[in-house]
This record gives sequence, structure tokens and C-alpha cells, in this order.
Amino acid sequence: MEIEGLGDLRFGALSTLDVLGTEIELFTAGRGAPLLFLHGLDGIEGAAALLEALAEDFTVYAPSHPGFGNSARPARLNRVDDLGYFTLDVMDSLGLASAVVVGVSFGAWVAAETLTKASERATLLVLASPLGLPTADRREQHVADVFMLSRQELGARMQLGPPGPGSDMAVLTKLPEPHIRRLMRNDEAVSLYGWTPYMSNPKLGDRLHRIAVPTLVAWGAEDAIVRAPYREAWRSALPQADVELFAEAGHRIHADQPQKLASRIVALAAR
Repeated sequence: MEIEGLGDLRFGALSTLDVLGTEIELFTAGRGAPLLFLHGLDGIEGAAALLEALAEDFTVYAPSHPGFGNSARPARLNRVDDLGYFTLDVMDSLGLASAVVVGVSFGAWVAAETLTKASERATLLVLASPLGLPTADRREQHVADVFMLSRQELGARMQLGPPGPGSDMAVLTKLPEPHIRRLMRNDEAVSLYGWTPYMSNPKLGDRLHRIAVPTLVAWGAEDAIVRAPYREAWRSALPQADVELFAEAGHRIHADQPQKLASRIVALAAR
């Protein structure tokens, strides 16, 4: 059965989860140990291939962050720091004392904020192409300004494979209304949380030492969004993490190399 606006996620179920009075969209699939997946700029729909691969070994819980997809957003939630606390409430609502936590791009930032507050809630943390640290050094920009790029250019720079259907305005106008509505809500939410300071929390770097679980930071070898100095900043701020470069992958490793990323997560979780 096709889920409205989420055709590529037909292998699982979409439901609504009440989190202390805030109703959020929750995608669930698979069986096995629990895995909490925190999506990136492209919403849960952008990670369909990775979620399907992970569902072969885990019970995957993939909520849409407040303001994304069909999730409500209380006015009081306007910083990614807020989303860190909210994600802990999501885990409580799901009855997850701990889980493998995987975040991609914007979602990796959310995951890092979450685990600096309660590291014990994860058995393993995977941050793929994380954002969240200061994105510029004086006048030198280390992360491309996604708000200044056209949809076409952003789509082309995000991944090596064909860009998603929302990256080209000519294709966008032909999409079903539910799909367009999701894309627009996702764009609006990214602007709200990441406009200023641009895609970062200046305090995050001073808190990352609190993450005391096995951690992998993954980067696409051909990431056209994040520059090398930014990757080095993450290495310095999170020295306890393993770092891996994925060949033939751009910023959206989960789109370019979903099977390889999933296999790496399975192997790490089995240690």
C-alpha cells in the first residue's frame, strides 16, 4: 500500500506518535534491535533506500522532526538544541531506554545534540555528514549556503546519483500535491532551525566530549557541500569517534551508498 506522498516507503508503516501533546509523524519498519533514525534536510522520504536496508536487521523508528513532513511544531521549538531534548522525549514515548542512533546531515546534528544531553540512551552513534559546528571561520565558508543555491544546483551538489524529484522546479510542478506540501514544509523547517547562526550551534563543540558511546563519523569522499576544514573541525571536537570516508558518495551518503552504510552500521552494532 502506498503511503500518501511517501511512495518509496511502502515497506513499512506510517503512524502518529503523541509526544507530550505534540503529534509527530513516525515511520516504522523491520524487526530486531531498536534503531532510531534521524533524517536530514530531505526528510524521512529522502532516506528510503537506507531505511529499507536497515530494516533487514533492526526495528527502525524514523520520526519526522517537528515542522517536517506531517509533524506538528510547537512555537517553543525553534532551535536544534530544543530538538535534542525533544528526541529524548520521543524515545521515552516509544519506550526506548537505549537504541542504535543514526543521523544524517541535519539529523546527525540533532543526534549529536541529543547524545550530549544523555549519552547513555545510545548503544552506538552514527553521524553521517554531520552539520552543527560553526560553518565558517571569519570570512572563509566551510559549508555551502544551501539557502543561496537554486533547487537545481543544490540537488546536483547533494549527491552523485540522480537528484531527487524536488530538486528541479520543472519536475516539482508535476509532483502530486501531498509530495509538494512535504517538500515545502521541509524547506520551511530547515530555514527555521538553520538560518542563523547558519546550520550550527556555537556551543555544540564544547559539549561533544559528553558523548561516551562508540561513535562513527562518516563523510562522503566527494561531498560538494562540506569542505575538508569542516571535517577536521569535527575530528578535533569529537576525537573519541572513528572517522570513515565513503568512496563514490557525496553529502547524502544515505542516497549514494545506502547498502554500504547500512552494512557498516550492522557490523558496528554487532561488536
